[in-house]
Amino acid sequence: MFAFCVGEYGFSEDVACQRIAVARAARRLPGILDSLRSGRVHMTGLRLLAPHLNPENVGDVLAEAAGKSTRQIEELIARLAPKPPVPTIIRKLPTQVIPQQPSPTLFESSLAAASRESSPATGLVPAPVGQSDGRRAVMKPLAEDTYKFQFTASRACHEKLRQAQALLRHRIPDGDVGTIVERALDLLIEQVKKERFASGRKPRTTPIEDGTTSGSRHIPDAIKRVVFERDAGRCTFTDELGRRCPETGALEFDHVDGFARTHVHRAEDIRLLCRAHNQHAAEQMYGRAFMERARGQAAAVATVPGVPSG
Repeated sequence: MFAFCVGEYGFSEDVACQRIAVARAARRLPGILDSLRSGRVHMTGLRLLAPHLNPENVGDVLAEAAGKSTRQIEELIARLAPKPPVPTIIRKLPTQVIPQQPSPTLFESSLAAASRESSPATGLVPAPVGQSDGRRAVMKPLAEDTYKFQFTASRACHEKLRQAQALLRHRIPDGDVGTIVERALDLLIEQVKKERFASGRKPRTTPIEDGTTSGSRHIPDAIKRVVFERDAGRCTFTDELGRRCPETGALEFDHVDGFARTHVHRAEDIRLLCRAHNQHAAEQMYGRAFMERARGQAAAVATVPGVPSG
């Protein structure tokens, strides 16, 4: 079957294995085919769910998995089949030795020079193909409330972690890395929210009047705080079907009527948008050509030595 799918249908090895596994599971549980035909659950999700489905739970599990992403289905599987916590491991990675290339022969050097002369584009240095830095972080659910974290850190990060363990021995006697990281993230999130959205910051005794004309693009903290809490720290873009953008990262304050036109900071006229939707809104208001020129000028200024960006 595998050879047939690869040879006759032209599937890749991964796709062939995936489809065969789902087909075999569908022979036991025909409801899988219904979810696949209707598009309620995608192929990758069904492949992940197949080992955990049985006649008793197939209906409920497939209904819960409908419309979910791969990551959400992985979390669902972690509830169905929880795994024990993984051991904490901190170790130094081995130094990667890059093999030296032998010096080219006279013929090879002449051939390369002739190739560069015949094609100007070959003067560009191509990016290495098939190489990975191996630094991609891993976050996998183990059970309903536990996750596995794996990442590569610098020597400085390792030393800071050891210092934090030593300082917190009176509160975290076992020096649990997960607990320390969680506490550090609590402090970092609180600090960034305070800096970017004025969340948790003590308001002024004489707050700035909302809606007054301003020559500065700086939004008063009181207005930032109102907008962030009202929009629940999430992009407010909504498509024609009423679906709201789920993005919570790279959020920006957007003046609905354009600050360049009104020069007014008013909470009801400001919203949170992710960077992509903020750029989209700006292009709709000012035109794509104008925004491309503005972005080009900003990028040029950012590359000038001694000129601060932002």
